[in-house]
Amino acid sequence: MTRYRLDFAKKYLEDAIELFNQKRFNSSASRAYYASYQAMWSALGEPTDGKVWRHLGIIKHFVHGYWFAPNQQETGPGLLEDKRLPLRRLYT
Repeated sequence: MTRYRLDFAKKYLEDAIELFNQKRFNSSASRAYYASYQAMWSALGEPTDGKVWRHLGIIKHFVHGYWFAPNQQETGPGLLEDKRLPLRRLYT
């Protein structure tokens, strides 16, 4: 499933670049966000509750970085905290 999600991320990124080149900036931003969403899902794996990742929830879990560094605490600032605002901006 990880490879599947990463492949989707790549396709969405290609779409975002193409839309950007066409000066379709809102659509480009949307595709760029979904590229990042699928890439984050690929990094995090499936949610523990068996459902789907919610948008703000996936950003929260991703920036904490415990998926990358298992000893990272799940509370407090994350390893990738500098990515939180850019990801939230793409989402909105």
